[in-house]
Amino acid sequence: MSLINVRQYALMLVLLCGASGLSGMAQADEGDCEMMSAVKKVDYGRYRKEDMRQTSAEHIGKVYNGYASVTREVQVSVLCPDARKMRISVDGTARQNMAYRFTDNGAMKIEFKDGRVDGSPVQLAAVDRGAVAVQGGASQVTLNPEKALAAVNGTEVAGKEFVATMMVTTYLSDKAFSVTNTTDLQETLTLNIDTLPAR
Repeated sequence: MSLINVRQYALMLVLLCGASGLSGMAQADEGDCEMMSAVKKVDYGRYRKEDMRQTSAEHIGKVYNGYASVTREVQVSVLCPDARKMRISVDGTARQNMAYRFTDNGAMKIEFKDGRVDGSPVQLAAVDRGAVAVQGGASQVTLNPEKALAAVNGTEVAGKEFVATMMVTTYLSDKAFSVTNTTDLQETLTLNIDTLPAR
């Protein structure tokens, strides 16, 4: 799985947030913010059924059985030239907007923890992309497709630096292990940053 860090430009942010004149939608602020991570590629090595933990999940009344990998962690940092609200989102192929696809026979769960803005601990919230209001907050959140990660302490927090730890867990069904030959499994996620004015 490859992680590609991208810099979002104003035009792309407007496309992600909708038309610039819509009320009720968050509008992207202009300016160059940079996203960084020390790890660009997460390599799980060889998947072996006996090394993975057996798990199951229920979705729309149906139970799915499979195997979960060890969770890999990647620290993600966003740096902006001035204080603003920063939201991190992940683009990748979705599975019914509940998780990210991991090949034809699996899924990826993306979680974030250890949020900090300008060095101070913050709570994290998963919000609809383009949403103005941010509610809630927890020390660790799952980021489903079509959601963005925001820093909160009662209300959304603004700053020049937003740091969080991204956790990636892959899940494979029994079908993934029915292949007799060695198969390379690879998916690409793209991390994006949207910013809003500090006020």
